[in-house]
Amino acid sequence: MKNSYPRALFIAGIMAGTTLSTTTLAQDNTGFQLEEIIVTAQKRGQDIQNVPIAVSALSGAKIEQSGVRNATDLTKLVPGLQINQLFQASNPTIFLRGVGVNDFNAASSGAVGVTIDDVFLNSSVGALFQIYDIDRIEVLKGPQGTLYGRNTTGGVINFYTKQPTFEPDLSASVTYGRFNQLFLEAAGGGAVIDDTLAVRVSASVKQRDGWAINTIDGRDLNDIDNYATRLQLLFKPTDNITISNKIEGGRSETSDIAHKALGTFNVVEGRDCTGDEILAINICANPLTGFIPSADLSDMPTDILDNYERLDNLSDRLSIVYDGESISVTSITGYVRNHRRLSTDEDWSPYAIASGTLWDETSEQISEELRIASNAGGRLNWVVGAYFLHEKLDSLVDFTFLREFNPNPLEPYFDPANFIMYVERTFEQTTDSFAGFAQADYDVTDKLTLTAGIRYTNDKKDLTFRSVAFPVNADADRSLRPTEEPVIGLVDSNPHDPAIDGFVNTTDKLKKPTWRFAANYSFNDDISAYASYTRGVRSGGHNTGAVFEIEELSGVAPEQLDSFEIGMKSDLFDRHVRLNLAAFYYDYKDMQVFSLESNPDGAILQRLQNASAEIYGAEIELQARPLQGLDINFGLSALHAQYTKFDDPIRGDFAGQRLDKTPKLQMALGARYTFNVTDDAEAFLGGNFSYQSKVYFSPVNESPMQSSGHGELDLDAGISLLNTGVELHAFVKNVTDKRYIADMNDLASLGFYYTIYNEPRTYGLTLRYKM
Repeated sequence: MKNSYPRALFIAGIMAGTTLSTTTLAQDNTGFQLEEIIVTAQKRGQDIQNVPIAVSALSGAKIEQSGVRNATDLTKLVPGLQINQLFQASNPTIFLRGVGVNDFNAASSGAVGVTIDDVFLNSSVGALFQIYDIDRIEVLKGPQGTLYGRNTTGGVINFYTKQPTFEPDLSASVTYGRFNQLFLEAAGGGAVIDDTLAVRVSASVKQRDGWAINTIDGRDLNDIDNYATRLQLLFKPTDNITISNKIEGGRSETSDIAHKALGTFNVVEGRDCTGDEILAINICANPLTGFIPSADLSDMPTDILDNYERLDNLSDRLSIVYDGESISVTSITGYVRNHRRLSTDEDWSPYAIASGTLWDETSEQISEELRIASNAGGRLNWVVGAYFLHEKLDSLVDFTFLREFNPNPLEPYFDPANFIMYVERTFEQTTDSFAGFAQADYDVTDKLTLTAGIRYTNDKKDLTFRSVAFPVNADADRSLRPTEEPVIGLVDSNPHDPAIDGFVNTTDKLKKPTWRFAANYSFNDDISAYASYTRGVRSGGHNTGAVFEIEELSGVAPEQLDSFEIGMKSDLFDRHVRLNLAAFYYDYKDMQVFSLESNPDGAILQRLQNASAEIYGAEIELQARPLQGLDINFGLSALHAQYTKFDDPIRGDFAGQRLDKTPKLQMALGARYTFNVTDDAEAFLGGNFSYQSKVYFSPVNESPMQSSGHGELDLDAGISLLNTGVELHAFVKNVTDKRYIADMNDLASLGFYYTIYNEPRTYGLTLRYKM
């Protein structure tokens, strides 16, 4: 780590210096300044440069240009952000500045909050929703416990859709590309009653063949088949009352995300493989079957005949805003329902080691936020509010273990001593959360503003949980449950008795305040600096990934993060350059760490444990417009993140180890040049390069649970016919066809590592029309 920060700052200095030098040539020309960016990070519209928070904002145009399809694509645009996926359309694990939890189970709310039009998504089931007709995305870095509440210790990602207007609006696009990619999007609306009622309708269809093949039956894997639609109404009965309603729904119906099952045994030399040998893909075999995967990443055999993931989403949002002379009152009511059904082959081989897995999960939530804010201006600006959330989550997951070793494949078989069994895990979790909050900004002088905020949260989770075992099914009937009744109880109300008992009942409570104190000093109209101290919390809970033992269902205490941050925001050279800097230190206590590991008798255990960590780092974000038509973006995140206290009962003490999924260095560099071809047409050339250093997927910090440093280059070009609103856009993503490990789980007790790779090179054309 000692050499990383000088190197990072050296790179940043070169980039900033080069851009600033170029900009000095044009600093007297005021005709092409950077636009003002308005964000609502503090629950009111503000210039991003006046917000004493590190915020990365992406406009709708930037999202279109970059081809952002879902939340995972943001990792190439926002340094410090990691979004990993073990599933095609659901349950991502999100990390921001090293803060997150590597828990892919539906009951995990994560440590980085996700909101859509100010409605907080409590469950991760629907967090990989489809992105279309988006106005902007705001990534708030650092704990946001005052205005956003619990489960935002890492930060918040706010998605804002385009709202209805009283002016006619129509846009449409069609994209065709590699793997028969066909994306269709359309949106339009306008006034139904002038100045009183407006409507907007949006729709998206995304289809693409898979880039991998199931060599058992020839079916595509990693395909895309998504549908979504959105209806929004805007009603203004008076000048100071605005009522808006948004109803949207969608479906993602694809194959489960394909992966490589990397073996652990060197057959030639008769020994366990080294980590580097395992990562070589085609050297090591699964010791239980002798299966060696192909080095071809598009060659992925699976014995599951019906391999799929389907996610259905329905949501409704009602917003009522009263905008008076002295105060404004805002009410946001949200309803969100997600249903996921998944069938997958965990070992991704022709053998039945861990297969026949079925996930059937439904999350349903309602929420209400009521805010009252000052509206008269002056030195004091304040907001107070209350928040309520109720969510019910139902989950049924079936696993088949070691069916390959059934001595009579025509009959069901049960051998719990050797873990040859069919397991059914069922739980229901109900979450109720209440909170009250207040925040005030006071202008001490024309240059100095102080901020103070506090929130009190009362959170309760009730969980009923049971895991039971059946015989494995016969080969001829592998899609069916072998018997009507389970044979033994694994995790139930009396787990030390193999008899079938009732559900385990647990309750977890959170009653804690969180706060924020900040000072913002404006040196002049273009340069300001801020300092802040913020506390965030994440609610405790129990590990719903438990399968075999009651110890897996362990509870964890709420985590707490104290953040100390300083930053500078500046518009330089007559607003041709925007340079923002931040440095921070996190004291991270009782952080929740999820892991897959093996106990001494070879069983796979999922564990959720508390640990402590220290995180500190620095970030640079730079935008420049040195020439007419030329835009340059640069972002850099340098991070030190390690456990200070983590004593795992099986694997030992991990103090001093690097945090999971946390690269030391992340960088994003983009440029776009637009120029006139004729009086009626302009062309553009653009590109984005992203880089991240090595990451580990486990606190062990050893190969093979790692991904080496890698970069990706995306390029695009096109032409716009100015008088017609038509644009033709060509793109290539992952130009060099760089392949790397995007996520990984340790299932070595079953003879393999579960490994996800990034997508290969794709390319295509987009035809777009805007009124």
